[in-house]
Amino acid sequence: MKLITLNAWGGKLYEPLIDFLKNHSQDTDIFFFQDILFGKEAGFSPIQKGRINLFDEMKNVLSDFNTFVFRDPEESFIHGEVLPKDIGCGQAIFVKKNIEVKESGGFRGLDRITDDDIAPGRFQWLSLSSDEVRDIVLVNFHGMWQKGSNKLDTPERLIQSRKMHEFLGSHTGKKLIAGDFNMVPDGEAMSILEEGMVNLIKKYNITSTRSSHYPKEEKFADYVLVSEDVEVKDFKVFPDEISDHLAVGVDFG
Repeated sequence: MKLITLNAWGGKLYEPLIDFLKNHSQDTDIFFFQDILFGKEAGFSPIQKGRINLFDEMKNVLSDFNTFVFRDPEESFIHGEVLPKDIGCGQAIFVKKNIEVKESGGFRGLDRITDDDIAPGRFQWLSLSSDEVRDIVLVNFHGMWQKGSNKLDTPERLIQSRKMHEFLGSHTGKKLIAGDFNMVPDGEAMSILEEGMVNLIKKYNITSTRSSHYPKEEKFADYVLVSEDVEVKDFKVFPDEISDHLAVGVDFG
């Protein structure tokens, strides 16, 4: 089974993004996306220029996939820009229609946010079965953003990781977490998530998951972690410049 995860950056690099989806839609079973906009009208957000109806545009390209959406009911943001509630920003999972999804859901990394300098993380998950993989839980993770933290450990980030670890511990069978974690690879927050899991970014000696559109020094943001009973057949970071993140792909069973 092949999965690709990508922070789509609100579709700012729309044409190359759509070309990438077209090129990989036939041989990919599941897409995880973060930073997706859910408006119904064509246009752009005033500040960050995210594509307001990006989700619908992606659905038109990935017509052979069922879609699952998770977004906060409250105000949401894209890179600091507050979006109207009828647009909103969140996550989406696209699953090939021949794959049985048994359950799906989502929850926030922090139960309550009162700090304007924190954008809460979100866990979107589903469990599925297919001819290739039986009874696996997949988590599309967009980790919290916290002003001035530089993705380092904070009390809030540790709470988020413990909450994810507890969720995974409540499920038997195979597990996979993928997405934009917004954390450094060598902190305590990552170590908590790695308990009983294999960090493929580390195993495959990946040195960056950022494209040339990201000017800052920290080049780690996106990760894939799998439980030890998951067979990894292939793992790679795609070079395509389709966001300020690079797409990450894993073939597993």
